[in-house]
Amino acid sequence: MIQPITRFALVLFLLVPGVALARVPQAGTNVNSRYQVESVSITGVSESTVSQALRDDMQKLVGNKYDPDAADQFAHRLRKELHGYAVTVKVKRGEQLDCVKVVFEAERVRKRSFDVRLAPLLYTTNDGFSGALVPGFETHHNYFSVGVVSSADELLERNNGVLVRYEHRKVGTDVVQVGLEYDYFHPSFQPETEAALALAPWVPGIYRTREVFSPSVSVLPIPDIKVTFGASFQTLQMQYPTLNDQASNAFTFGVQFRRAEGARHGLRHSISADYSLRDATSTLESDFSYTRQLVAADYSLSVGRQLFGFHFQGGHTSGQPPLYERFSIGSATTLRGWDKFDVAPIGGTRLVYGSLEYRYRPFQLFYDFGTVWDPGQPVEVKHSIGFGFVWRNGFFISLGVPLRFHSVTPVFMFGLRL
Repeated sequence: MIQPITRFALVLFLLVPGVALARVPQAGTNVNSRYQVESVSITGVSESTVSQALRDDMQKLVGNKYDPDAADQFAHRLRKELHGYAVTVKVKRGEQLDCVKVVFEAERVRKRSFDVRLAPLLYTTNDGFSGALVPGFETHHNYFSVGVVSSADELLERNNGVLVRYEHRKVGTDVVQVGLEYDYFHPSFQPETEAALALAPWVPGIYRTREVFSPSVSVLPIPDIKVTFGASFQTLQMQYPTLNDQASNAFTFGVQFRRAEGARHGLRHSISADYSLRDATSTLESDFSYTRQLVAADYSLSVGRQLFGFHFQGGHTSGQPPLYERFSIGSATTLRGWDKFDVAPIGGTRLVYGSLEYRYRPFQLFYDFGTVWDPGQPVEVKHSIGFGFVWRNGFFISLGVPLRFHSVTPVFMFGLRL
């Protein structure tokens, strides 16, 4: 008789009016979901950099129960607008009872903003194939990369060789970084360059090998700026008049600026600027004496699926630099459509280059202009136009046309730029 009485008493207890039973949270339920959202805010950036539509949707979270899925979706939308930022969701105790504050913390991703990599693949009908296979990996703030390169795009010579690079990206703090780089190249030169050198005895000649060792220290005072101090020790095996080694040792200095603004009034701005200085001096026992300065700037404005871009480079060199330090344009990235050996087969110590582009989705139109020259030579600005397709993963196909009165031969280009 005891067992039925016990069951009857338990049923009566469950049916007593006004008695509330505590709910046990199910597995995977966010404990904050039972609280009401008191306020929503963004830290790390000014709220004015976020589109009005996104700010309006953010305020719609206030007054409702906290929904972790909705918060994560909003953080995802923030990341899409704030390029170069990591966004995390933090839930804090509110001022009122049973309320919470939701904070979206945006933090600039430092180390990715200033990575500069060689293009893994390029092709032009003028220079043929160029490429670099330089895989890298990072562990505990140490970054290593080693690989091979064969490229005719950047310089007057085709560089064939190996690259080894090491960076420690947090020396006590992520504001300070150190790096070491070792390169060994076996360059080759075109007949146009060798013929032009015979008519310009003041320009140092060609070399069979180029060995580079470059230590550096970088400081990031704010996330948008990186300042680098270092040195470059290079040994050239000169080919003429007889085989001999000459040193091209220089102090180096550089400043990089990167900023991508979030969408505002439907517009998104992106700007980058670089300044580099190389000063080869007898203080470092250099056989060459020169000072080379280069300024580069890029600006883009995105409106929906359209993009307008402007790119500029300006360079000045004093003294007598070796060939790899002389400016050159006419490649897959500068003065597209021109052959660099038609523009200046031995380059120049002065550079002015600009480019305007328009994109709608992947479709691209561009107009390039620029010239290189030496003091005392006439300055003749070259022009080119072209079109192509550029995809978000960096792959591009384009056709550049040099604007001149004779021998107008379009240049076909494709490749992958990271």
